[in-house]
Amino acid sequence: MNIYTPSLAVDEVNKVKSVHGVFLNHNDPSHPFYVGWGDLLDKYFKAPPAGYTANYLIEIDQGVCTARKTVDTPDEDAIVFEMVDPNSTDSIRKAVIKDLFGQAVSTIWEASVRNVQLPRHQTNELTEKKMKSLSAKYFSIPPQHLHYYPSVPDAVANAPVQSADQTDETTTTPSNPKSKRKPGRPRKQKNKLKPNQPSILQFFSPAKQ
Repeated sequence: MNIYTPSLAVDEVNKVKSVHGVFLNHNDPSHPFYVGWGDLLDKYFKAPPAGYTANYLIEIDQGVCTARKTVDTPDEDAIVFEMVDPNSTDSIRKAVIKDLFGQAVSTIWEASVRNVQLPRHQTNELTEKKMKSLSAKYFSIPPQHLHYYPSVPDAVANAPVQSADQTDETTTTPSNPKSKRKPGRPRKQKNKLKPNQPSILQFFSPAKQ
């Protein structure tokens, strides 16, 4: 099976029972990703020790994190640190869920990405020139291959394509174009000797008899 876009990947993920996947496309005003995670995490979680990211297996239990290289890494070689106060895990869990998902959500099982209370990333507005360029590129795709690509916004699909005259205006050569260089390796101009200037060839000239 070939998957060409994030949207197609989400469609396949959502075929799994009890799974709801969402593609957080920051260019889509309805699905931009969220920002402000650092402030939320710093509010409730302790900073991890240096070097913990060198491990590939992370276990978290009751606020205590155990980081190992592999599943076979012995306990004495693992990095163990407290992410939160082990005596306050229940209260911290409730506080994080409340700040992240709002008052209406009391457990993680009730939460979804639609409940996230964090600010959304600001979307970038495309200029009219960029929209025309995207429209021209999109409609240059052969129709038989369009199904590989996600549907484009109406603003791109309906953007006027540059006419031949407009294209000529943007690609005209300057009034004083440089002469076209001949193909091949450029020739170096030989430096002319000044009067009475010694040349290196004099050092290799035959010795006078």
